[in-house]
Parts: sequence; structure tokens; C-alpha cells
Amino acid sequence: MTSWPSDSNATLLPLVSVVIPCYNSARYLGETIESALLQTYPQIEIIVVDDGSSDETACIARSYGVHYIYQTNRGISAARNTGITHSQGKYVLFLDHDDRLLHRAVETGVRLLEEHPECALAVGEHVYIGADGTAIGHSNKQAAGRDHYEMLLEHNFIETPCSALHRRSGLALTGVFDESVQGAEDHELYLRIARQSPWVAHETPVAEYRLHDSNTSRDAEQMLRVGYRVLEMELPYLQGDRRKLRAHRRGVRFVERRYGRQLTRELVGNGNLLTPESRRKLTLLREHYPVGFAAVLLSRLVPPKLLNLLLTSQAQLARRVEHARQVQRRESLSLT
Repeated sequence: MTSWPSDSNATLLPLVSVVIPCYNSARYLGETIESALLQTYPQIEIIVVDDGSSDETACIARSYGVHYIYQTNRGISAARNTGITHSQGKYVLFLDHDDRLLHRAVETGVRLLEEHPECALAVGEHVYIGADGTAIGHSNKQAAGRDHYEMLLEHNFIETPCSALHRRSGLALTGVFDESVQGAEDHELYLRIARQSPWVAHETPVAEYRLHDSNTSRDAEQMLRVGYRVLEMELPYLQGDRRKLRAHRRGVRFVERRYGRQLTRELVGNGNLLTPESRRKLTLLREHYPVGFAAVLLSRLVPPKLLNLLLTSQAQLARRVEHARQVQRRESLSLT
């Protein structure tokens, strides 16, 4: 196990850069910064990148004395990349403005990456919290010892970026966030890193992932479109590998079901399907989730309660089938 220097020699420890991208983040930013300031690991720099906010974000960030950077609005990928450019750490952690780090998060990640110099990233578990900060569940990634690239082809099991600590040299090798990908930019980066470098995963909770109405994942149209595109970008790297191609197909189905159902429910409750926005969403459903497309059209003929019952039954059946597949995969892994 790695042995840390005494407090008097803390400067001997590798520096960790905590990059916090934000946009109109006054509601949660204070809690987020404080969670980084309260880390047990002493060598941390905090970089807040304000992506063109018009609220009190700047005042809140400056009140904590962190490194504050303002830029015109360019999106979260650009904000994270700006943070990387201004950072000095051997390790980099991306902390979204509404999430929080648990006290030993950075210490845990640094210890693992110091013990595993071949690994580009260390990822742990996280806790789900509500808008008010109350814990509502725990992640169960089961990522230790697994093929992380294959897992990522199935879905973005990391979920919140602050559950992962990056080695700076790993980012230099694979490149930073793709600014043309908005909505699944972290998934695209993880796939790129895992394709080229090994990871180390552990079961210690390191972060709190806040679920609320403004989460990017609530935008079903964007997530369906971009999630599909990110997986499509991986196809050239999978040719000839049947196992990974099967994982890729499961990933496509996951994206289509998760966000397709979400978009279906949104359109079923929409009184007017003739607007340009509704037509665009219907086209997306027809391309990627035909069952949802049919359900939206059927909703004009079937009573809403009956349609909702049919959709709920289908979702429950799909969850049972997926659970059975996961159990089967875990059992097959335990036998190898």
C-alpha cells in the first residue's frame, strides 16, 4: 500500500486538479466547491470554469478563493477542456457543478493510481442524491477486474464524472473532450481511453451524483441522438471482435430503450404533433425506436390509461429480460 508523507511534507504529494465546469450554477455550486475543499488529500487545486453564466455563479466561486475562469458560452466539453489547459496536476478530476465529492474521494483515487502506474483512470462507486442532497440509492457498477471497454459499449456505467480520477498523461495520450459531442461527451471520452489504456476500478463510494429536473439526461431527444452517435463512432474499432460487437448491440438497445421510452412518454402527452419540434422528435423515434413511434400514433386512438398500461407492461418485461441476461453474464464470468 502507498505510504503518504507526513503533513509537513505534503508538497511531496502529486498535485490533483479538480475541474468544475459550470453554467448558471448558483443553486448548488457552493456545496460542490466545499466538497472539494474538505478532501482528506492535501494537494488539490480547484479550477472553476464559468461557461458564460448570468446568475451569481461568479460571486459564489470567487468567495471561496478558488481559481476562477470565465469564458463565453461554448458548452460543457469546452469548459472542461479549458480547465485542463489551466491545470497543473498530475491527476485530474472532473466535478460537475451539482455533484459532491465524498471526503476521501481524491485520496482513494490517487492511492490506486500510484499503485497502478499502468492505469490511466481509477473509478469508484457513487451515491445517488436528490435535489435536496438526501441520499436515495447507491450505484452497483461491479467494475473491478472487468473489461471496462466492453462494459462501456453496453452503457456508461461511470454515470457521474467525479467518480473517476484521470491520470494527466492518459489524457495527453488519448486527447481531451470532443467539443462536437454534447450530451454524451464523457461517455465518448471514456470509450476512447478504455480502448487504449487499462483502468483500475474499486468498490469505495467516492461521489454523490445529484438527480434533479435539470440533469442533461432529462433531455431524451438529445440523449437518444448523441448516445446513438457515440456508439456508432466505435464501430470501426470492433470489426472482427464478435464479443464486443454483441456488447455494442446491447449498448444500442440500451440507449434506444432508455431514451426512446422517455421521448415516447413526452410525445404521448403532447397535444400537438404538428409543430416542427414534435415532427423532429417523431422522426427520431421512427429511426431509433419504432415501438415508441407506433405508440405515439396509437395514442391518438387508444385511451391514455390503456396505452400507459401497455407501455408499462412492455418496460417491465424488458427489465426482467435484461436482468436475466445480466445474471447469466455474471454466472458465466464466475465460471471462467
